[in-house]
Amino acid sequence: MRRLAKILGAMALGAAGIWPQVGAAQSALCNDGVPIKLAGQTWESAEFTTQLISRLLVDGYGCKTDIVPGTPAAIESALAQGDVDIIAEQWSGRSPIIEKAIQQGDVQVVGDTLIGGAQQGWYVPDYVVHGDPARGIQPMAPDLKSWRDLPQYKGLFKDPEVPTKGRFLNCPTGWVCEQTNSRLLTLHGLDDDYNNFRAGTGAALDAAISSAYDRGEPILFYYWQPAGLMAKYDFYKIEQDPFNKECWDTIVSGEGQLCSSDFLVARLGVAVSSLFAQANPQLIEFFNKLRIEPALMNQMILTMTETRAPAADIAEQFLRTHPDVWQAWLAPEAMQKASAALSVPLEQPGAAGLTALPDSAAAPEATLAPQTRDGIFPLWSAADFVNRHLMSVVKAYGGVLRQVSDFLLTGILLPVERGMQNVPPWLFLALVALLSWHATRKAVSTVLFVVCLYAIGAVGLWDKLIQTFSLVLVSTVLSIVVGIPVGIVAARSRLLRRLLIPVLDVMQTLPSFVYLIPVLMLFGLGKVPALFATIIYAVPPLIRLTILGLRQVDHNVMEAAQAFGVTPWQMLIKVSLPLARPSIMAGVNQTTMMALAMVVVASMIGARGLGEDVLAGIQTLDVGRGLQAGIAIVILAIVIDRITQAYGKPRRARSGQQQVREMH
Repeated sequence: MRRLAKILGAMALGAAGIWPQVGAAQSALCNDGVPIKLAGQTWESAEFTTQLISRLLVDGYGCKTDIVPGTPAAIESALAQGDVDIIAEQWSGRSPIIEKAIQQGDVQVVGDTLIGGAQQGWYVPDYVVHGDPARGIQPMAPDLKSWRDLPQYKGLFKDPEVPTKGRFLNCPTGWVCEQTNSRLLTLHGLDDDYNNFRAGTGAALDAAISSAYDRGEPILFYYWQPAGLMAKYDFYKIEQDPFNKECWDTIVSGEGQLCSSDFLVARLGVAVSSLFAQANPQLIEFFNKLRIEPALMNQMILTMTETRAPAADIAEQFLRTHPDVWQAWLAPEAMQKASAALSVPLEQPGAAGLTALPDSAAAPEATLAPQTRDGIFPLWSAADFVNRHLMSVVKAYGGVLRQVSDFLLTGILLPVERGMQNVPPWLFLALVALLSWHATRKAVSTVLFVVCLYAIGAVGLWDKLIQTFSLVLVSTVLSIVVGIPVGIVAARSRLLRRLLIPVLDVMQTLPSFVYLIPVLMLFGLGKVPALFATIIYAVPPLIRLTILGLRQVDHNVMEAAQAFGVTPWQMLIKVSLPLARPSIMAGVNQTTMMALAMVVVASMIGARGLGEDVLAGIQTLDVGRGLQAGIAIVILAIVIDRITQAYGKPRRARSGQQQVREMH
């Protein structure tokens, strides 16, 4: 439809000789009157640039715009196909999809948005090398300068999951920089000294860096600018070997003989479809002039992050407070229209706006207009209160919480996972078959379970299956240890039930992603925060169904037991719990299913397993990889669900079903 609209617009322009007035009116339309589709990118600098371009297109050129969200791979493919017109922030040499589209003539990257280019590399907090007297931090690695010095400091950056190695905090799985960093680690021979730990998302990476920095702890990570953390914190960049274009290309592509190189200083441009560029040369001229100082961009991103203001509001404040910067980008007529729409004076653009950080950017609060809400609603927010107290907890008790995290990791999670990984696959499948037969007494189901699990191993996902199952198993066991006793006490206490039910309602109603935020700040990335988030999310149904099962026990049976003189403990163990077993096992079943669902979500904060492949498939638009891992999760869920459901049935009912089948 969009291509048809452009063709019709061109036909109208071609008819201008016959209908001159109509032709003149049509030529004045931006993009022939068709709304311009901008890609909705998710990281802060891209959000800011997208809103900035959109606002200037509307106010200066009279365009209609529409922002289309999507994953990076999805929107890049859409741009190559002409379904999206503009990607506001495109890093040069980072996307095979865009590079291929450029070679085919479907996409152009214009302009040089960030003056001097985007820096990227391996960093540590500056206090690691130079100390921080104001915070009482002594230098931890004063001789750390280049990547060659990293092996001697692996103990400083110790990985809790692999204590014999340091932890290098990489990009999220599926990002181009994740593959680049992985190849550099291998090329430098650092795989033996450092565990290549992938953050699940960019937000998780930021949270891990912020949490470590605020506690004054050492951390080794990959990072880049433009980014808000670059304006907020002082980082020390670790030296790489001199930049070599040919070597860098091999590192990015993974093809050919790898050789060492520093990171490319990437050019940030505006990617546009070729059809759009041909139809709108005046807009391409605008994109070619769009340039922002890195310090100013970093400060705008930091303002957006700390004030939680929408990118559109930050873009508007930028336009109102820095007219000397953006007015130089626009054609004279567009500059006048945009200035009038924003009520800012026309200024003579000069070099000062491009070479120095304006004073107004130094204080984020000064650049933001007071927030107001229309109508009857007051301006209330609990976000500042929660964030402030969460950070004080992190600073005050971060050391104790990390000790708890290390104990759970080294004392429970890792032993269980390693123990299960040491079980031969054939023995694991045999145990599943035995358990399934004992629970269901169904030969067909037993064979089907084993075949499906074998298929997971056949596609190369056995190790990830074990990682996921280990976390589900530990989470479920700990949920049982917490949930059943709480349910027993609540079943006997009316007051406790009244207090507990609203809490359980909140725990089950909150979106699962919400649990990831506080545990990430308190316990860092990896398995332990995933464990805590999973328990919080999965334990409510077990508590509810334990209460329900115990309260539904026949009072006549309990009175008869009391008549025989049983003690309260005997009443609970020999009467109440056995009669409530179907309900309790249903709770165990529901808890296990919710734990499995949460473990997949927890891949966003660095939990390894099948969820990691699903997340990577989403981020890279690798449908096959994501679907394969998703089917493996479904198989695991079905196997766990059927076995736990079968154990929830009374033994007599299962035996009766088996006798009926034998009679037939």
